[in-house]
Amino acid sequence: MYDYETQNEKLKAEIKIFKIKALKEKIVLFGVVLLILAEVLLLFSFFKKSLFPAKPIRSPYVAVINIDKTITVPYIDKLTKRMQALLKDKNCKEFLLIFNTPGGSPSASDEFNAFLKWVNKKKKVNVYVESMAASGGYYIISAIKPIVANKNAVVGSIGVIMPHFVIKKLADKIGIEEDSLTIGKYKEPVSLFRKFSEKDKEYLKSHLLMPTYQNFLQTVAKDRNISIDKLKQYADGKIYVASIVKGILVDKISTLIEYKEEIKKRLGKNVKFIDIPLERKRVPFFNIKLTSDIGKFLEKIAQ
Repeated sequence: MYDYETQNEKLKAEIKIFKIKALKEKIVLFGVVLLILAEVLLLFSFFKKSLFPAKPIRSPYVAVINIDKTITVPYIDKLTKRMQALLKDKNCKEFLLIFNTPGGSPSASDEFNAFLKWVNKKKKVNVYVESMAASGGYYIISAIKPIVANKNAVVGSIGVIMPHFVIKKLADKIGIEEDSLTIGKYKEPVSLFRKFSEKDKEYLKSHLLMPTYQNFLQTVAKDRNISIDKLKQYADGKIYVASIVKGILVDKISTLIEYKEEIKKRLGKNVKFIDIPLERKRVPFFNIKLTSDIGKFLEKIAQ
């Protein structure tokens, strides 16, 4: 005997399950749409900043640049290009370079030292050592007077280093051999597979390290208007807390907020301090994670 009542109940239950499933799909679809809209709005805001030029600053300002990376040629190239562009802006009255760098390439440091002297003739360059301006960093800031620093900032490290690692024991274990072919007895003074010989050390010191060190000394001595003999007392590679070498490697001890107020007194209270980024922010990729069949389909489209 056919049980119509039972079958009717089963049908109602199936319809209910179907409605619930359909409702879940609609909720998921609605969520997907909201996520995509959110991503589109976010992308639009990033593209707007990237593709359309920022509104020019209509009031006087000081361009603040944080030098917080190891000094390399590519990094210095970015800094010089950014500052050259700002030189053309009439509302950019001065520069404030905040140093937080351990140093780096002697060549890049020398190039930026010379560049800052050139810029300083066109627009005043202010330098402030917030945490560190060591080695190549100090090479750079010696170009500008006065050097203002936090009392606990690290300066100095005037010297030259050539790092060298020997991996021979490791290479022997994994079966790596060196088989270089050179012409000229001094062509390969450095190898990862052996220690420096006394002959190599003498050659590298006389032809690379000492000339670079002398260039470092001469540039800083001239920039700081002190004798090389006096500078050598602070140029044996030691680092110094700024308060200890005030009047020698540093001209003035201050804090960043106090130094900014000092600049304001010179330029006027209405001057702004604008942080200048060297690189644009990257645009984030879509990152939608869904579980339903519709969600998976839309996720594939979104990727």
